Amino acid sequence: MVTVAVMCSAMSATAQTTAYGYTMLPSSSQSMIRFTTEEPSSVTTMGTYDKAEPRSGALARNILYMMGVDDDFNVWLYRMNTENGESQTIKNLRGEATTPGDMSYDYSTNTMYFIANSEETDGVSAIGTINLKDGKMTFISDLPYYCKAIAIDARGQMYVLTNSRHLLKVNKSNGECEVIGSTGVTLASWWNFQSMEFDRKNGVLYLAAWTADEKTSLYTININTGRATLVGDIGDGAHAIALGIPYEPSSGSAPERVTDASLIADKNGALRAELTWTNPEIDYTGSALTGTISIEIVNKNTGEKTVLENCQPGETMHYNIEVASTGMYEFTITAVNEAGASLEETVEAWIGHDSPAAVGNATAKLNRNELLVNDLSWDAPTTGAHGGYIHKASLKYDIVRLNDSQVIAKDLTETNFSDDRLLKDLTRYSYDIIAKNVDGIGDIAQTNDLVNGPAVECPYVAPFNTWEESGQYWTILDANNDQYPFVWYKDFMNMFGQGGDKCFYIYQQHETNNAYDFIISPPIQFQEGHEYKITANVSNDDIAGYREEKFRFYNMSGYDMVGAMPLGNEPFTVKHPGEFRDYSLTFQVYDDGYGSDDETFVSFIALCCCSQYGMGMLLVNGISVEDITPVIVIKGDVNGDSEVNIADINALIDIILTDEATANTAADINGDGEINIADINALIDIILTM
Repeated sequence: MVTVAVMCSAMSATAQTTAYGYTMLPSSSQSMIRFTTEEPSSVTTMGTYDKAEPRSGALARNILYMMGVDDDFNVWLYRMNTENGESQTIKNLRGEATTPGDMSYDYSTNTMYFIANSEETDGVSAIGTINLKDGKMTFISDLPYYCKAIAIDARGQMYVLTNSRHLLKVNKSNGECEVIGSTGVTLASWWNFQSMEFDRKNGVLYLAAWTADEKTSLYTININTGRATLVGDIGDGAHAIALGIPYEPSSGSAPERVTDASLIADKNGALRAELTWTNPEIDYTGSALTGTISIEIVNKNTGEKTVLENCQPGETMHYNIEVASTGMYEFTITAVNEAGASLEETVEAWIGHDSPAAVGNATAKLNRNELLVNDLSWDAPTTGAHGGYIHKASLKYDIVRLNDSQVIAKDLTETNFSDDRLLKDLTRYSYDIIAKNVDGIGDIAQTNDLVNGPAVECPYVAPFNTWEESGQYWTILDANNDQYPFVWYKDFMNMFGQGGDKCFYIYQQHETNNAYDFIISPPIQFQEGHEYKITANVSNDDIAGYREEKFRFYNMSGYDMVGAMPLGNEPFTVKHPGEFRDYSLTFQVYDDGYGSDDETFVSFIALCCCSQYGMGMLLVNGISVEDITPVIVIKGDVNGDSEVNIADINALIDIILTDEATANTAADINGDGEINIADINALIDIILTM
């Protein structure tokens, strides 16, 4: 390849001092605000967003991206236009997203980063990225500190502020930290009303801090020492989060970034690929580009640069790539004219043969014909672990049972397997399905959890105060597939006055869909002809106490809706927030016409939330099932075999000789409340007269 060196001069720009943010308090006037870094006390209120209370955000060019939480703990991603204050919802992330403490946009890679509490370790924070189109949050790494704010400079260097007021320099790819020094600013430690942002044109780092003296003030921070210098208070007590200073990385008349860039590897696994893109038609001012432009292509793996001269604005271009070995390759594409260079557009692809990606739809189900068997199934991968070509003919699979770390199958060529060697106790199972081929071991897919094992006997009591005791043996089923299932909550219920150690299964209502969601028991042993009583201890939330919840009990044949039947005629209505009450239902188990008329069988019981949409939360504290069939006592049937004969005399003598305390009323033959030799004579009389 021919490499042409191109020299570009950077254009100077006037310092940008306009800043934006979002005020949290007072709650009656939450809104986007604008001020200047020279006079932060003069605040202009702009637009607001009425679906959620703001928690964090960051500016990307002229759009302030925000994340907030509503009354039902749904997390919303939305955007605020800094030109006119208009808001727009991007996505309701429901309860699936973490609420960041602060966010910052990386202009060097066009990526939004966040800092939030670690999902793995208590007391520390983690960094990650947010997809601004769909809100998907990807955690990158834990940090060894609890942190409050994050900012990224024009070159992509990340800085983080700890709760103990130290400034850190952070490697954004792996979370490695360098402590720079103390800011000297004591933060209000119980809230995350903190935000940092760079004036990237001038390299100045600003901090909007809510301090321990309950002031919100603007500081500059020396990135070499960490020391903070007070600029002034922001507005009149406005707790400013989502601090943002507009930034355009390139000169106004430099080209916009190329679009529609892609790197397509050879579909048969050869060591080549095609790079395609569309040249920009306008510059950063929005004016049409005149004349030709140059395109710089850089192989980030090798540093090799190729320059394509005399390219036309708006032209769709193709460039063939050849590499020396298999691997992940990254290329940047930059458009250049006399005014300067555009932002880089980065593309990457795996070139060459690849090990397989994880299998799809890894599923564990109960075997319908035999209780103590788990049936596993999955879909064969169609792409590589890195998105590359895979040799499908050599695909094989290993299976690891995670409960006891046993490899239960190796080198399978089929996409299903039955585990019929289960553990002896009731267990919550899950499995790793490992795909591999001639090019190596690929990614791992984990199945859903599956409860199986010997059926529990009645009375069965399942208090949900701990996961280990009984919570783990219940299965969640999202029967209406709206992604709003029951959730197991631990140490969550102080708001209900129930104490921090309480645990529950909780269903949070969808905004538009009626609930149809289940928690299903482990296998339970029932007996034909017997009557049973099922009881649930439930409450509803008190955040919006006027709302009511509804639920009913079901009989299930497994952990899906096959054969599911409601019990009772009507659902129960729950409307006593914060107070847990018992709700009970009795049901009869009838003879199915097969075998004996009193044989035992295995089935499942479920609680189904069927509340109307837009309600609050249903809380389930525990469920029990008991056999309430009246016990028929046959006088003289001491040994309990439903017959009265000489064997009962021997059993009665054993009771008397061992002076055994007994509740066996069948042994009190003469009915005097005592068991003694007089009962032997009475029993002999019964037998002789039969």
